[in-house]
Amino acid sequence: MKQKSPSIGIVVCAREHGRVFTSLPYIQAVADFGGLPFLIPFYEDMDGSFFRACLKRLDGFLFCGGADVNPLLFGETPSHGLGITDYDFDRFQLEFLTFLLKHSEKPVLAICKGMQLLALSCGGSVYQDLSEAPSCFNHNPASVSRHDPAHLVFTEEDTLLAGLIGKQVKVNSFHHQAVKDPGTLLRVSAVSSDGLIEAIEGIRHPFLLGVQWHPECLYLSSRKMSRIFSAFIDTCRSS
Repeated sequence: MKQKSPSIGIVVCAREHGRVFTSLPYIQAVADFGGLPFLIPFYEDMDGSFFRACLKRLDGFLFCGGADVNPLLFGETPSHGLGITDYDFDRFQLEFLTFLLKHSEKPVLAICKGMQLLALSCGGSVYQDLSEAPSCFNHNPASVSRHDPAHLVFTEEDTLLAGLIGKQVKVNSFHHQAVKDPGTLLRVSAVSSDGLIEAIEGIRHPFLLGVQWHPECLYLSSRKMSRIFSAFIDTCRSS
């Protein structure tokens, strides 16, 4: 019997010059593991009808990496290390993710900026720039390829992530913001050697996972990274 191909909503990475876009590796990863990728564009949802329609029609959701989160959305003023932001787009992403967590338990995979949005949607906090984090090494090193490993991450015992990738794994790294506090209903599931939070996950959710690295660039060469996507799509298929 042919398996169901779950419909996966990929929230676009950014908007620019009247266009919205996402990087192809996110789309390819979803397709390679049997999902049907559908891009969710930026949309001014005044009454929640767009969010409700997406929730009704899609089996799971992927929040991608992108630019910095506007600090006004989490009650802070800009630090000197803050990069480019897009207030309305960031607000849309944060409101959509908050809506999903409030109204469903459908699977969510959140990558890089998506992980930071996940923490914020649960009342957590982020570093606007890693210069604010104590004893932090360079998490945005120069690299010739986005699939080059940059450092190790170490998983916490008895977590969803540890069950997928084991005790440690090499990851790529392209960020200068990070989760400071995961907030409520989430737990830390991986850290780097400097103690920075590298992954968070839902405490009582069937699949709610945020990772700071970019597994969509690694799954073709890493079985551990491929397990993240296969588990996400499998859970979407049965949701």
